Amino acid sequence: MGINQIDKKSYIYLFLKYFVAFWHNRVFYRRIVILNREQIPQNAHLIFTGNHQNALMDAMVFLFGVKGRLVFMARSDIYKKPLIAAILYFFRMLPIFRMKDGYSEVKKNDKVFQKTIDVIKNKIGIVIMAEGNHGSERRLRPLKKGFARIAFQTEEANDFQLNMQIIPVGMDYSNYYDYQTELLINFGKPILVSEFIESYKESPAVAINQIKERLAESLIPLMVHIKSEKYYHLYNELREIYKYEMVKEMGLPSVNQPFKLQADQELIRRLEKFEEEYPEQMSGFQNTVLRFRDNLSAQKLDYEVVRKPAVSKFQLLTKWALLFVASPVFAIGWLLNYFPFGFSIWVGNKMSDRQFHSSFKFAVSLFLYPIWHLLGSIFVLILLGEWIFALGFFVAMPILGILARWYWVANTDFRKKCRWFRLEKQQSTDYQTIKTDQEQIFSQMKTVIS
Repeated sequence: MGINQIDKKSYIYLFLKYFVAFWHNRVFYRRIVILNREQIPQNAHLIFTGNHQNALMDAMVFLFGVKGRLVFMARSDIYKKPLIAAILYFFRMLPIFRMKDGYSEVKKNDKVFQKTIDVIKNKIGIVIMAEGNHGSERRLRPLKKGFARIAFQTEEANDFQLNMQIIPVGMDYSNYYDYQTELLINFGKPILVSEFIESYKESPAVAINQIKERLAESLIPLMVHIKSEKYYHLYNELREIYKYEMVKEMGLPSVNQPFKLQADQELIRRLEKFEEEYPEQMSGFQNTVLRFRDNLSAQKLDYEVVRKPAVSKFQLLTKWALLFVASPVFAIGWLLNYFPFGFSIWVGNKMSDRQFHSSFKFAVSLFLYPIWHLLGSIFVLILLGEWIFALGFFVAMPILGILARWYWVANTDFRKKCRWFRLEKQQSTDYQTIKTDQEQIFSQMKTVIS
């Protein structure tokens, strides 16, 4: 498939989309929350754009969060090999050529933009990441002009009669890198391109800047936006350290999404006010928070474990007994399912850009698991010679994988609680340092919140 067929219907693509959606929504993520999807206009000419912090996983947000057909815009350097280019076109992705690609390459944008005009006229949504590339921090970075150029040029090519709309989309990942995390997809109110047409006719450059500013203003309320660069890590760590207290302060029902986003935004707002009024306290506060984080990491602990007193020895023994009884089920599930998931984690963690870790874990596991699952079932059929046993294995394998995952999470939590129990009983220097820093952080946060 080439650029000219990118907006054509394909039953193979449709089948793959449903399979990938299952893997994305039911396997890779533990929970996906979608807000305000009803605000997306139906039967309209649309451009979707959002914050870009998680590489290719951000594209999946639009693919499975938006109902209807979409075409994606991606940077041109990944199209250099013909086979890769063919695959990308099959998956409805168009290249954008940049000045650093060379002037001769940039001229190719004329053909691409003409194709985007055809796509939008056919009421197929265009997805473009307005920041241009992905970042690793929870903030909206300066927007590029590509989305605005596409919007205005498409309107201009149709005598400004399309009534195009730009849909801002905020994305918030509880964890960028791991399996079974939480994802929030937050759709904003459409931005009418028609509001900027008169300005565009007078000065395209002015209109482009105006619509960029409007989009930025629309995206920031939909996401976690930490403006402070100097104290970014302070803000980001406190989102997790103080989340239960912040939720309680605001009267929210839980620390899950969408309430987590509300709590994060309010915490950031109050910290910004505190930073403005007491800038001299921020450096010491950040040092305390980062020391607290690093000491927990050195002890292989986390914020969840140390926010409560260590559990009793009886509770630990009870949990150990339950884990021991369940260990055979874990062992079987782990052996049957380790290769596709373990290999995907190994490959993902090899990527030098951490924001690509989850993308590779997703892609590799998506490719390997069905093959591994099928080969295992065929092996059982050959070994035992009965279809019923092969079918039983086919059904049992993913179930045992789920149980193994639950066991792994429970065992990891148990080991952390054991370490925290041991530190508390020993009253070691490490324990005293962690508790002192924790008390200082919570005391300071009470001042910030009040």
